[in-house]
Amino acid sequence: MQINAWATKGPNQPLEPLSYDPGLLAPDDVEIAVEACGLCHSDVSVMNNEWGISSYPVIPGHEVIGKVVALGSNAKGLTIGQRVGVGWGSGSCMHCAQCQNGEGNLCAQNVPTIVGHFGGFADRVRAQWPWAVPIPDGLDPANAGPLLCGGVTVFTPLKVFDIKPIHRVGAVGIGGLGHLALQFAKA
Repeated sequence: MQINAWATKGPNQPLEPLSYDPGLLAPDDVEIAVEACGLCHSDVSVMNNEWGISSYPVIPGHEVIGKVVALGSNAKGLTIGQRVGVGWGSGSCMHCAQCQNGEGNLCAQNVPTIVGHFGGFADRVRAQWPWAVPIPDGLDPANAGPLLCGGVTVFTPLKVFDIKPIHRVGAVGIGGLGHLALQFAKA
């Protein structure tokens, strides 16, 4: 089986078609047929190796929405045909204290979706099952993708600081993150 994608082969290079064989599906992984994938500035940063962590070719895309088309033998809680999303993280060790406490993003073995892993600018993407987040069918896939990156980024402080409807909040800048922050604060 081949996965067809768009990749850059080096810093400041254009995206080009790339096909690759993903190999056998790992026991903890799911394969997702991509319906939509947002574009984040972090994708551009990784494509251009601005952080010095890129591994080429880079297939960007960490705001992925799609439907599960295959489940590894150990995948839990998901079904074929279910709509899911994959954000910045696509894997972790699944047994350290952080992973066991639901904080796999802090795992020393965390796998970013677009660093050393192929992202969602493709017809399919793979991730470990805990990183494939169920998405309601009624939510437009094109609108859901940014919630997995910018949305999580701005929602987290509202949750951590226990912001209530009577509180006032401010957003510095009304770009990709700021417009989501205002919508969450209003809601």
